Amino acid sequence: MTETGATGYDGLLSRLVPEIELRTFLLDCFQISEHELFVSHEDRVAEGLRGIPQEVVFAAFCTYQQVSGHFAMSLSVGIEGRLADRVGRREFAERITARFDAYMLYGDTEPPGVWTVTLADGTHQLAAMDEEDDRILLYSATAPVPGLPEVRVSEELWQWR
Repeated sequence: MTETGATGYDGLLSRLVPEIELRTFLLDCFQISEHELFVSHEDRVAEGLRGIPQEVVFAAFCTYQQVSGHFAMSLSVGIEGRLADRVGRREFAERITARFDAYMLYGDTEPPGVWTVTLADGTHQLAAMDEEDDRILLYSATAPVPGLPEVRVSEELWQWR
């Protein structure tokens, strides 16, 4: 039997989640202990690690930052393989969007330029986005995105599957 390697779950979330709520979610989601998790704003990682021995390895290591446009925050969660076995990328997106009543954009196996959007109800669709002046904007999706009537619905994105 082969062991699953460490991986990362990166994405953009439509709602800004306070660090304490994000920490609680990650502990519950991956079923890990407090000492196995590191969570920090991207600009404060060094400060957060101060005093922690260099040999300490966290099972989950999460950084986040605020963004603008159709999304409120980006997050990057590096996880050990055993955690990826517990909660896959798609399931992670479903859990976080349901927990925080948000939508999340992330990449998995889509071709370049196409992303998956998971809605709070657990549905998934494909989308295309642009970054303009530090604003991340969806411009096309395979179905309407709640709260974003300006995003064009395009069935053509399904051809990329």
